[in-house]
Amino acid sequence: MPPSFSYQLLASTLIFFLSITNVAHSMSKVEDYRTTLRVMSTSDVHGQMLNYDYFSGEEVEEQGLVKTAALIAQARAEQPLAILVENGDLIQGSALADYVVADFPIAAKTHPIIQALNQLKYDVANLGNHEFNFGLDYLAATYRDASFPVLASNLELTSETAATLKQEWVSIAWLERQVKLPQTAQPIPLKIAVIGVAPPQIMQWDQHHLKGKATVLPMVSTTQSKVTEAREKGADVIILAAHTGMPKHTNEPQDNEQTGWLLAGIDGIDAMLLGHQHEVFPGSNVYDQLPDVDSSAGVVRGVATVQPGIYGSHLGIIDLELDYSEKTGWRVVAATSSARAVTAATKVDERLAAHLQSVHKATLSFMQQPIGATAHPLSYKTARWQPSSAVQFVQRAQLWQAQQLIAANQLEQLPILSAAAPFDAAFSATEAATMIPAGPLTRGAIGDLYRYPNTLDIVKLNGAQVKDWLEQSATAFIQASAKDTNRDCWQSLNEGFPHYNFDTLLGLEYTIYSTAPAGQRIKELRFAGQEVTAKQLFYVATNNYRANGGGDFPHLDGTNTVIRGADMLADVLLKYIGNLPQGQYTEELENHWQVIGCGGRI
Repeated sequence: MPPSFSYQLLASTLIFFLSITNVAHSMSKVEDYRTTLRVMSTSDVHGQMLNYDYFSGEEVEEQGLVKTAALIAQARAEQPLAILVENGDLIQGSALADYVVADFPIAAKTHPIIQALNQLKYDVANLGNHEFNFGLDYLAATYRDASFPVLASNLELTSETAATLKQEWVSIAWLERQVKLPQTAQPIPLKIAVIGVAPPQIMQWDQHHLKGKATVLPMVSTTQSKVTEAREKGADVIILAAHTGMPKHTNEPQDNEQTGWLLAGIDGIDAMLLGHQHEVFPGSNVYDQLPDVDSSAGVVRGVATVQPGIYGSHLGIIDLELDYSEKTGWRVVAATSSARAVTAATKVDERLAAHLQSVHKATLSFMQQPIGATAHPLSYKTARWQPSSAVQFVQRAQLWQAQQLIAANQLEQLPILSAAAPFDAAFSATEAATMIPAGPLTRGAIGDLYRYPNTLDIVKLNGAQVKDWLEQSATAFIQASAKDTNRDCWQSLNEGFPHYNFDTLLGLEYTIYSTAPAGQRIKELRFAGQEVTAKQLFYVATNNYRANGGGDFPHLDGTNTVIRGADMLADVLLKYIGNLPQGQYTEELENHWQVIGCGGRI
């Protein structure tokens, strides 16, 4: 054999050996490769695009998507392998959102809030319950120009409705990222499946929009099915965006509206994004009584979980540590959760703020439209412990509308009551609350009095059922002892009981004994000076949220509803003012209920 050939063979063998060694070395490193996927979430923004309060006319330091946007940019810079998820209740709940519903040409132009999400490069959005408040046509038009998939995993439209809307909402949103490993020429695909569910109670709360057009399936069984489907289709990571929370201040996890704890028990979920309750998790202690919940680490039954508050106050962040192996593919090996807060020091995203200036100016003009006047101040300040002028304004408007609806529907004549709650009251002497001075009333003032897109419903109940309603409301007070009876009433308030659930019923006279045990607090219940009997029948004007089960009040699940109004209650207030002589509200405050067991004053 010629020497040159021998050297060539030796050299070739050496090169081949080194190549094999390098490949093996490369393969061993690929086997050990790890990276981090950052999952960011917002939820319950409720149309709060800017850090501005349209009712006070002042900037707000710790909320607004223009501030959350700065946190998003920072979080992306820290970890470029990331996805951004919006988890519902986005398009309702602010003056800006009200302006868009009333005056913005949504059929021809992209909804300003969707424009904002497009600009921030959201990857997916889940629908919450308030997305359905304005009907399916409005919802479809709102998300028509979204540059991201829209999730509605447990929503089923009828074939006719789906064809009419031409919607493309999905039950699983598939996101793919190409991950460049240092030792490989070609990037490795990472398949991410996002599932999104919302409370089936939507069918009750917005049945006037959904009945006969859609069905909302149970969250737990739907999620189980979609997780199985996602795994079968090769998902490497499964994210659950659930517009729901968890039962608060209890060790009982079963709840068909707040199902987060139950959802966390479904095998295969790598990260869970919650909302709906406006809590901050990790960080809140309201879930501490539930088993297997770590409120400091943000873990529910072993699943990394976040809930980012309200109005853009926080950005939820879950960092999933991923391990890649050619044998097993991607695996989630660790996770950390955090809720990053907007603060006074958080910078505004100036580009997004500039983009929103035209809709901001339009909203300011919208809010200043004069619609009438009031002879008396309208205040929610002390509404949690004594009759309120603002609550009674709402109750009288509901009563006026109910009388018309009952006459138009030719129902039998019965006494009509009106139930309403304060939306922005106070838990203490120093806490701010809605207060509108006597004088001109603007559209903004009406929006301040009634901030929810509810409609008017009329329920038919007997005296015993009405008393049960008031007993539920009376749990707004902590049981007082004899020695507490001279302290101010605000010191006896149950702060875990939301303002919007403290209903009072105009048309009745009654006393709440806060010293009595729950369920036995309503005494001296009278109508027109006579004691209310158990079988006496009434119509009660209320909002559709309450009539259809909102707040879990007894006897209110939709079955006792006799009329469902079509008008938003804010519009009912506007019509009521317009119907008064010279558009002037002059009704005196009626002190028709009182609390025994506290001093009442602030």
